[in-house]
Amino acid sequence: MNTVIVRLICLGLVLVASPLTAAVVDGIGEITVRDDSGDGTFFTVDFEGNYLPNVVRRENGAASFEALKVQAVAARTFAYYKLRGDTFIRNGTSDQVYSLGGVQPNPGGLWEAAVRATEGEILSFNGILTATFYVAGAIPSNSSAVATGSDPDPTNTERFVTYTFANDRLGPNNTGTTLGFVGTPSNPNYPNRGAMSQNGSDRLSDDGAFYQNILKFYYGGDIQLGLVNPLPGQPPMHKTLTGFEAGNEHFARAINFAGQTRNLGAGSSAEVSQQEAQEGSSSQKITIDYDAAGDRSDNGVQDGFTVRHLSGVANGRRLSNITNGAPTNPAGDPVGNLVLPTEGSIGFWLLAEPVASDANLRVAITIDEWQNDVANADLEQSTYLDIIADGQWHQYQWSLNNDSLWLPAFGASSLGDGVLGQNMTVDSIVFRGQSDAVIYLDSVFYSSVVAVPEPSTTLGLLTLGIAAVWRRRRTARG
Repeated sequence: MNTVIVRLICLGLVLVASPLTAAVVDGIGEITVRDDSGDGTFFTVDFEGNYLPNVVRRENGAASFEALKVQAVAARTFAYYKLRGDTFIRNGTSDQVYSLGGVQPNPGGLWEAAVRATEGEILSFNGILTATFYVAGAIPSNSSAVATGSDPDPTNTERFVTYTFANDRLGPNNTGTTLGFVGTPSNPNYPNRGAMSQNGSDRLSDDGAFYQNILKFYYGGDIQLGLVNPLPGQPPMHKTLTGFEAGNEHFARAINFAGQTRNLGAGSSAEVSQQEAQEGSSSQKITIDYDAAGDRSDNGVQDGFTVRHLSGVANGRRLSNITNGAPTNPAGDPVGNLVLPTEGSIGFWLLAEPVASDANLRVAITIDEWQNDVANADLEQSTYLDIIADGQWHQYQWSLNNDSLWLPAFGASSLGDGVLGQNMTVDSIVFRGQSDAVIYLDSVFYSSVVAVPEPSTTLGLLTLGIAAVWRRRRTARG
């Protein structure tokens, strides 16, 4: 493990009361490196395929997988930040270590897998790309991963580490790490959101933490994860957003948390299970205990259960106003999810155990528009698909290029307008039905390719095949 102490350009940024936004960053294909760990010459390598996997290997290569993903996002974000002011990045502890000298082959293994799993992901706050500082840090002795004064600190870098989430440092109160220019609440330095401990990250990963929660642990609950703009002509992207290999990941809230959820009995739950998996070794087992008596009594009509299963990592946190207000831990909020383009398709895999023929199990997905076309929190919901309850895995997906598949969420025009904007995050998965059910959820995904869903729909999706033509329907918003 190498200690990285990076330098941050001193910026005195004017505080503005604007909503949290994801930074708009154009992707790069190759990166030029100055070989400070070698003979000082310059060389150019592929960014995602060669540079980042080698940085992950050199910087924290012995760590477990979620920590490797953390390292990949931090290294990627810092490289993009660095290239905003320079045409090259240094191979050495002044920036980040790519090799011990010269161009290296692709390292393969978990290092490449961590980069692929986080492809294109960067961190920002309030539309400003962050300088993702990281150091070795102390070796924490307890499961909180917050180092104590007695923990070994062989590189003397624990003094730079920030425990931003634990200390509720949000908005302008996150003044960053002393590795860079430190701001104040009246003159914040938004690029400096803290410094990650590589040893602490590995401890959290070993204990089962999801990589996005680890990032927020060090850089703050209000850090926003988003994607860089893709390069023209690059291969299609297929990104697993939630695979349940590190716990409940994005779907960490209780199954009955949302206000729209109704007619569930006490036996309802959502928990990680190794009984079934579409990919990997785990999925989330959703047990529906249908409260038929309660359903009949609430409005005299037996119309079934509704579950709004909210998306959002556990460490997602923000101020109720960007400059002040109480800290909130919102569910289904963009701050706890990855900002994605509304092009391609979104979906997941389900395995439903057999139920009665009149169970009428259905599923939809709800998205939260980001920089949307009407308001700050447009929620749009897909049309429903019938759930195939045959004990087999089936894929359910919706085109993001076909407005006819999207309606205001929960039928409320106050929540959305049924027209998709430029970007979005996953808000929730919505289940409906009229019986007890056991459903396994796995591999929630985003794809840049539009595809026709496997199951038939209750609202008729014959037009979906037409949507396979790649097109942009939306106009850019300022």
